[in-house]
Amino acid sequence: MNRLCKVLIVDDEFLVRQGIKHHMNWEAEGFQIVGEASNGEEGLEQVQRLQPDIVITDIVMPVMDGETFVRTLKASHPQIEVIVLSSFSEFEYVRSTLQNGAADYILKPKLDTNELLQVLQRTAGKIPELQFEPSHDGWRLGQLMEKMLSGFTLDEENEMHMIRETFPHRCFRLLVYKPQDTHTHVHKLDNEHLESRLRDLLPDVECAIVPAEGTSPVVLLNVEPAKDEWMVQRIKELANENKDGQGGLCWVLSDSFSSFEEMGNVYRTRLIKLMEYRFYYEDRSILVYSELPPLHPAGYQFNVNMFLQHVKRNRTEAAREYLQEHALTLGRDYIADVFEIKSFLGNLIFNVTITLADMDVQSAALEESKYAYFKHVDGSSSLTEAMNVLDQFMAEVQECTSGEGGRRSDPNMKMLLEYMHEHFDQPLGLAEVAKHFHFNPSYLSSYFSSHKKEGFNEYLNKIRIEKAEELLRSDHVTISEISSMVGYSDHSYFCKVFKKFTGLSPSRYRRKFWA
Repeated sequence: MNRLCKVLIVDDEFLVRQGIKHHMNWEAEGFQIVGEASNGEEGLEQVQRLQPDIVITDIVMPVMDGETFVRTLKASHPQIEVIVLSSFSEFEYVRSTLQNGAADYILKPKLDTNELLQVLQRTAGKIPELQFEPSHDGWRLGQLMEKMLSGFTLDEENEMHMIRETFPHRCFRLLVYKPQDTHTHVHKLDNEHLESRLRDLLPDVECAIVPAEGTSPVVLLNVEPAKDEWMVQRIKELANENKDGQGGLCWVLSDSFSSFEEMGNVYRTRLIKLMEYRFYYEDRSILVYSELPPLHPAGYQFNVNMFLQHVKRNRTEAAREYLQEHALTLGRDYIADVFEIKSFLGNLIFNVTITLADMDVQSAALEESKYAYFKHVDGSSSLTEAMNVLDQFMAEVQECTSGEGGRRSDPNMKMLLEYMHEHFDQPLGLAEVAKHFHFNPSYLSSYFSSHKKEGFNEYLNKIRIEKAEELLRSDHVTISEISSMVGYSDHSYFCKVFKKFTGLSPSRYRRKFWA
């Protein structure tokens, strides 16, 4: 077939979904599982995002059942084929889904590999753009590339022949892409879409995605040496194209090498290191091995004693400035081990809490939150994020040592609240605000709750509803317009939130005010 047939699994039982996924080697048979969902509502969201060819769905599910799901799906995406899973007792529901456009059904008690494969192949045959046939050669090639990345060598003549046929040129590179922000759900290019986009952008380049279960996909690129520079430029364009989406994507590109057999060595000795360097260069859309900036190793050791002396003498602001200066130095030494950097920052947190105890500074809140700071430093995906966590820790230390007790003087909190008040009318969520301020989203959530004694979303809704009340007290703006003016794209959801905060629907609130 020209491409793998994309399959989405929708079932509320986790074990059923796992069982279906492990029934067979999907790609060897010409299929690809692109995602899964636990109910019909979630399934519709995944359909919109993943655009599968076939959906396998259960009948009885919470939130939205299979019958409603199939009817809604076929109304909006008639080209998508549906296979229904059912028990013996659910046949009336199955009949309804078939009437609403489902292609076939499988009885759960009789579900086995052969039955599943036959139904899938029969259903895929109904899709015009899929010239369906199992992709054994593609699967075999993927196995060979995965084998090379793991450090093995090619030892069979037929393997060498397949490689020479597939990759005829003498110039290779490896490309890796991954989500910029690993802490949130982000849009990811699925393998097929990426490969298709690369083929469109690079018509003279052979490219293949190396199977990489649980890790970032590795793309092998093969081009004529004379076109290598042109290829690199086009890849940079693709990286920039995908930089500013939700969460964004970051890319790393190896230097060139001349034979397929070098792939494993290039991956292990250069590309993996290049991926680690992303910790220092999170603002770049792509890192190219041959274009790394000159190294500037730190010419001095961080003076921990001087730093702690600042803390002891209540010169916390000076300690924070010293940390920020050191962060600039660390950023120029991009080969420094990331684990060691995080350990160093974690040790600073530990030493500061010990110093505060020696000073008889009592702070139960800080003592409790230090473990969260350890965790968030360790989970940071960039140096900027890690240093922001540490700076916030030092801001809390400053409050303790200044004797102010409260958090009113926290400049970070002040900027955060100002930002929310200025942008409440836009699509604003925890992930977007965290990205803007270079915070870990989970850390920002706990930090916000501890300072405001309410959650981020609750506070944002409060701002929006207060503004909505103000607008409702005028009679020249419709309720529908008010909904979008205060940041809600879903009018019914706006009404629900408004009633939660005020006890009245927007229309009743307006009538009561003008009564």
